[in-house]
Amino acid sequence: MKKNNTSPLVTIYIPSRNYSNYLENSINSVINQTYINWELIIIDEGSVDKTSKIAKKFEKENPDRITFIKNIKPQGLQKVANNILKIAKGKYMMRLDADDWLHEIALDQMVQKLEKDSEYGIVYGNYFYTNEKGDVIGVELRHNIGKENQNSQLPPHGACTLFKTDILRSAGGYSENVNAQDGWDLWYKLIKKSGAINIDLPLFYYRQHNQSLSKDNTRLLKARAKIFKEIREKLKNNHKPKVLAVIPVKESYPNMKNVPYQKINGKSLLEISINSALNSNQVNALVVSSESKTVLKFSEQLESKKIVSSHYRYLRSSNESNDIPINDFLRSAGYFYEKECGEYPDILIYLSLHAINRNKDHIEEAINNLIISESECVVSVQEEREPMFNITKSGLNLINPGRFIDLSFEKERLYRFNGSIIASTWDNILKNNLFGSKTSFIEMNHHDSIQVKDSSLFDK
Repeated sequence: MKKNNTSPLVTIYIPSRNYSNYLENSINSVINQTYINWELIIIDEGSVDKTSKIAKKFEKENPDRITFIKNIKPQGLQKVANNILKIAKGKYMMRLDADDWLHEIALDQMVQKLEKDSEYGIVYGNYFYTNEKGDVIGVELRHNIGKENQNSQLPPHGACTLFKTDILRSAGGYSENVNAQDGWDLWYKLIKKSGAINIDLPLFYYRQHNQSLSKDNTRLLKARAKIFKEIREKLKNNHKPKVLAVIPVKESYPNMKNVPYQKINGKSLLEISINSALNSNQVNALVVSSESKTVLKFSEQLESKKIVSSHYRYLRSSNESNDIPINDFLRSAGYFYEKECGEYPDILIYLSLHAINRNKDHIEEAINNLIISESECVVSVQEEREPMFNITKSGLNLINPGRFIDLSFEKERLYRFNGSIIASTWDNILKNNLFGSKTSFIEMNHHDSIQVKDSSLFDK
């Protein structure tokens, strides 16, 4: 990209809350860009450190290109972004976090890419991981959206992604109801309106330290669930799918007896599981499926005592009980539901009896994800955070070496089914291929993924 003022203007904004230790480096990375047609807006989010002093110094030195905004009280990334969107003059817009910094060719490469491939509205690059001191400790090689990743569930990093400003405005900006921002909000608003393209070069430096938002996994997961909910609510679709939840129940195992009746914090496992489903407004009906008449009788008693809400009970034949694929459990429940209600469900959800910390929000996130991503199946997973190996001719091969330096590289990231939820379309169930051609996922944290595998958690 030529260095002249006929090149499109880029608006960069840096929000900082008590990040003065890093801010100067971040600002200088903009000033030192080989691409010169930019404006920079620095926002102090209620800091009590030297953020304002540093920002004012740079504004004084570059009054035509740098603007400083002081927020006495922090407004949050979403509101800050929307406020900047109102005043941004650039054709393109980017957020740069105060603890990160740009490679000197970043703007040049990204603007050039969008100018050349004008049908796209988003461009992102790879990035360097650094430690708190700024030493490079790894390189993230992002998936190529649309080629390596076609289900659009790996959005680019929330910061240092370049957007066409008018695309952001037409999408209504960021949702201010979400308290964490890592790219998912705008991604799902924009991906079908404006394609994304990536550059196979590391273009910024992503600092890892104890205050990094990316370390706060629980907060991020809750924010993503809220994003799926908001997008689902905005879908212009008059058809509300019929959702059938299914809880297959086995009465006893070799190491656990009378499982559905056992109590945790005064509530039976079956009560916990039923209520986790029926507390959701998106679940139309629930089937408790078991080969045990005693289990179904207990289910009926819970209902008659108004401990749980009304639901269906399905007595499976004994040959359905052992090692039958989940697909068969769901299909037989769907046929049972059709006999009872005169119609087949649109969506079926397998719910494990043993997932004691699953709640309605997880179930609704799975439903919302299934609809928004237009997938055939959604599974609940937990990220595997320990080093993992596979066997090769020469012995064990480390699959995710980043874990030894506390990094979760995108292409090394491993997920395991946590056993809690599987949501599928009825059409997919009939294909007898539960994990169909397009399978999406919801991620649950360690606490929410806990499964009762033995009697140690039961009330004494």
